[in-house]
This record gives sequence, structure tokens and C-alpha cells, in this order.
Amino acid sequence: MPIVDLIGSGLGLIRSESDITTTWVEGVLRGTGALESNVSVASIATERIGEGVGILSVIQRVTPTYSGATSAPATLVVKYPTEDPGQRFTADALTLYAREIVFYRDIAPTVPFKTAQCYAASIETENTDFTVVMEDIGHFRALNQLEGVSLEDAGVLLDVLADFHAQWWGNERLPQMTATFPPLSNPVYHAVLPSFWDAGWPAVLEHTPASVPAGTEAIGAVWSGKCKWMLDNLLEPSTLCHGDYRADNQMFAGPDPVIIDFQIVGAGSGMYDVGYFISQSILPEVRAGHDRELVDRYLARLATHGIRVDRDEAWRQYQIVVCFCVIYSVTNYPRYQNMNDRGQSLLRDMLYRALRAVSDNDALAAIA
Repeated sequence: MPIVDLIGSGLGLIRSESDITTTWVEGVLRGTGALESNVSVASIATERIGEGVGILSVIQRVTPTYSGATSAPATLVVKYPTEDPGQRFTADALTLYAREIVFYRDIAPTVPFKTAQCYAASIETENTDFTVVMEDIGHFRALNQLEGVSLEDAGVLLDVLADFHAQWWGNERLPQMTATFPPLSNPVYHAVLPSFWDAGWPAVLEHTPASVPAGTEAIGAVWSGKCKWMLDNLLEPSTLCHGDYRADNQMFAGPDPVIIDFQIVGAGSGMYDVGYFISQSILPEVRAGHDRELVDRYLARLATHGIRVDRDEAWRQYQIVVCFCVIYSVTNYPRYQNMNDRGQSLLRDMLYRALRAVSDNDALAAIA
């Protein structure tokens, strides 16, 4: 099924819910070949989903009513930029939207996991306005960031993550892809991320100091100065990383993993995805005592692809990642008071889990 070029076709990008019209939806479905020539879209209903989850994007579920019997989708999902100025600044500064567009166009067809089928994907050349139209996969078993991932599910997700990393391990195409998928250590991250931390950490201490476990307070003063060093230590061995590999971006279709959200894809050590996933998607009481076991499972799966990684170096990188990825929650803390209940709960829990992983694995020692 072809992916519709919304700009080239004249359909245009979605900038607000009011732009999602019957004509626009019909144009997308006809462009993909999913809508029969004798059937039209008579009306649509929209529903915003993923609030507090899709932090950098608005996600709308669209339910068309058709003029007759059809095999066209009963629902579809439309994704476009966040309306929050602060979050939009983050997305623009880190060029996140273009990554997802290119991923769906060029990489998604070959990944070793299921993802939502992409119907349309376009981005403006002059700025970062974008729109993605996707299959609605809401019927799959969704994981939940707040509830956490079981060790059994975590093992399966680490297996398929290793399979994905193995596809791109040391791939000669990676250096030519850095304009879209930058390496983890790059000048933009070096310049922007410390400022995000410096703005976010005081907000952490103001709004939810109880989310900072005893013994981890020191990270607040050292993280910015260690940002570039941490990223420099996560460049090799190089592969393509998902970048936001966490429970709210993971589902299961029966026994098979389903992965979504590719806005933070970049090149670097696969341990980045491993450390982020384990430290922030598994409840601390479930994860504690199993970090090395889970890392070893990932390494064992890589070995089935003929890829062997030094276990001690992998563990050192894991500790660095655990410290680095505390930024994911901290960067959003200046907007804490303006978030809905789930968004606030998500930030508090992700911060606490990340810092518990720092504490449980003596990770600060690795960046001292």
C-alpha cells in the first residue's frame, strides 16, 4: 500500500483538529487505494487519545462513516505537532518529527517487529509541521508506563530489540543517515540538553522532591557537566536506536511485540535503548536485582546474530545510560503544573524509577 504524500497531493498537513475533514480523510484513503471508487466518506468523528502519553504530538483517532459497504479502515490515527509551545520547542530543537517521517517511509518495512501501517507521512521543508496517518492498533494488548512491564514481557521486548539492533549493527549506511538520525553525541544535544536539565531540575525539587530517592540528589549538580561525556561514551558499537523504547510505545499482538513512536531514533550504542527501557518501564520493586540478568538476556540474543559484546563494557554503558536517561522526565518538569493528572503521574513515576535504578546499580559511580 503506497504512503500518501500529503503536500504533493494537495491534501495538506493537519495543524489542528478542525483540519481533519471528510474530504481530507477521503483523499488519504483514496491515495492509499484503501477506499473503493464507488464509496465516499460521509462523515467523521474525532477523539483525542494518548493525552499525557503523546507528550510531543497530538494524536487523534478518526472514525469515518462511509456511504456504503467497504473494506476501508473502520478507524485510523492522525498524529501532528503538539500545541504546547514548550514541548514544540523541544521537538523543533531536536528535529524529532522528521525522524518519524523517514522511519515510516524507509525503515519500517524491514523491522523485525510489527508496527502501525503508515497511510500518509509528510513534513514541511521549511519547518517542522508534520502529519502522519496510521493504522489504528488500539485493539492490541497495550502496555502501560504507570503499571509497568512484567519481567516476562520485558524479556520478549529485549529479544526483539536485539533483533532490530542486529539489523543495523555497524551498518555502512549509518554515516550517510546522520542528517535525519543523528548520533547520540552531537552538537545540538550538547548545546540544548544541559539547558533543559538546568531548567528542569529546580522544578523537580519544587514540585515533587519526594520523587528523588535518598542518595541520588547529587545527580542534579553533575548531570549538565557530564552530558557530553555520557553521550560520547554511548556512540560505539554503533547501531540504530529507537530512542524512546518504553512501555507506552509497546504493545503485543498475541505473543508478538508491536512497537510505535519513532521520533527519537538515532545512531549509537544499543545499550541506550536497553538501559532506558529497563530503568523506566519496569516497576522498581520488580526490576531490582534483575538488571544484570536482563542485560545478559539482550547480549545473549545479540550473540544469536553472531554479535558479541564485552559484558563489562556493556554494563558500564548501562550504568551511564541509567544516569543519562533521567533527562527524559526532568526536561518536562517546567510544565508540570500545566499537565493533566496522567501526565503528572507519568513524570513522577518515570523520574522515581530512573533515580531508583541509578541508586540500585551504583550508576553515579560510573560518571563520577
